[in-house]
Amino acid sequence: MSKIIKNPEQFAPVPKPDAEIFLYGKGEVDFAWNFTRKDPFWFLYCNSGPGAYLKFEECEIRPGKKEIILIPPGTPFQSCCESPFEHLYIHFQIGRPYSRVKPGVLIFPSSICGTLEQLFREEQSSPAAVYALLYSALAAIPEERFAPEENGVDDRLQMALIMLNKNASNDEICRSIGMSGSNFQKFFKQKTGISPQQYSMKMRLEKACFLLSSGVNEISSIARECGFSDRYAFSKAFSKYIGIPPARYRQSTFRTGK
Repeated sequence: MSKIIKNPEQFAPVPKPDAEIFLYGKGEVDFAWNFTRKDPFWFLYCNSGPGAYLKFEECEIRPGKKEIILIPPGTPFQSCCESPFEHLYIHFQIGRPYSRVKPGVLIFPSSICGTLEQLFREEQSSPAAVYALLYSALAAIPEERFAPEENGVDDRLQMALIMLNKNASNDEICRSIGMSGSNFQKFFKQKTGISPQQYSMKMRLEKACFLLSSGVNEISSIARECGFSDRYAFSKAFSKYIGIPPARYRQSTFRTGK
């Protein structure tokens, strides 16, 4: 006979890995989903049908209908668009044990998450459904994709990335991770290939892409919300990073509400 445990406190608590989502959205993509990336954060993609593919190393990856694509930090890949498709995306950070996942592209069937159809169907996504999708994908990562403990992402870098995503200053970050300003600059660039300032700019422009795709706010308002002094400074930085001006990006990328 099996023993019934009446006191749940006899079980050790399971630590919850905290995911920090800093960009989420969905919409119809036209031609401009063409990027070459190698970023120190995670990507989760899901498309409703064909029209796009990824290039990773020597492989061309064409996901099936509503398959879930999970891309760990430090993975070099290129996204390509051939025809319009409905696209769902999450950009996020997460600490241990997932900081030990090796670079590469992981593809999972939609059956791992019961909220996927709900997310594509609803105009306003439930935060619980978004996190359910995210944690379902993380839980599906096979054990062999985890590097040994000593090869994982440095906890100091993980904390710095999360704090930068929350617009923390370099001084605040240095105090939290116990580094001087100059050592932090060297450490961050050695680990990510870019400076903290460049990373912050990238995050601000990632957010701008999301806001532009929503089609709600004026471009000048988006510029202010993303920390730019005016529309001119925003347009200059955006054009350099994305390759086209904000107004053209808004016209030619996402068409939401369809």
